Amino acid sequence: MTSDTQKNIVFKISDCLISLPMDNVLKVLNTPSNESGWNAMGLLQIGDYTIRIVDLHQQLNPNYDTDSTNLQSFLVITNPIEGNLFGIIVDEPPNLIELNTDLIRKLPKYNRRLPMMSHAAVLQENEKKTTIFMLDLFELFNPVG
Repeated sequence: MTSDTQKNIVFKISDCLISLPMDNVLKVLNTPSNESGWNAMGLLQIGDYTIRIVDLHQQLNPNYDTDSTNLQSFLVITNPIEGNLFGIIVDEPPNLIELNTDLIRKLPKYNRRLPMMSHAAVLQENEKKTTIFMLDLFELFNPVG
């Protein structure tokens, strides 16, 4: 019996490892955090495209101060809603991994840290367990609570 795998990009936000299926990722851009054209509306203009910026740092860690960091940022560009581009700010380049679909489990709604996380995978290597949370783009970008 063979199990399926799913290609994901994985990035760290606060103390969480978060993943997106590669099918949901259009591009990853290297973007300087202070000189990149970010504006107070959470929008970024790149060429002819206006991208809505999502800062998961603030949602996962309310004490996170985006102004105090001068880190190089990366932007994971996704298109969850037809015709709309969204960018997720990450501090380090994401990693590409293949996850065994047998390891992915649905999170119960009442037990979710945030509603934008729909599934999780727990990887075990030797004595170390690593949990990777799956970002649900529909929940993240759905304006209805």
